Amino acid sequence: MASAKQKRKKFIRSISGKARVVKARKKTSKRTCIICKSLLHGVPHGKTKAQIARLSKSEKKPSVLFGGILCTACRRQVMDEAVLVNQEAKGIQQVDLSLQKFVQQALECMQ
Repeated sequence: MASAKQKRKKFIRSISGKARVVKARKKTSKRTCIICKSLLHGVPHGKTKAQIARLSKSEKKPSVLFGGILCTACRRQVMDEAVLVNQEAKGIQQVDLSLQKFVQQALECMQ
């Protein structure tokens, strides 16, 4: 079985016939939610950064608000808090500290 050091090496045969060693590009890891650290769906992984850069905008992340950043459950929680703050049933200081930044962004999108 190859060790981690050997996996990072890639051998390429040059024109002169000699083998040269080139570092293999690392693949991207799975994206996680910022708040709850659960895996995000609809976001590409396992490709190099260059391959992801070549994808179209709709293939890189979901086109919903906070897509590619928050999971569905956290996004729903942020939107519920934003509605309560917008209706003045709750103050922005009463919102959980980890959600405040996203609630403020959601409020800007609502206006």
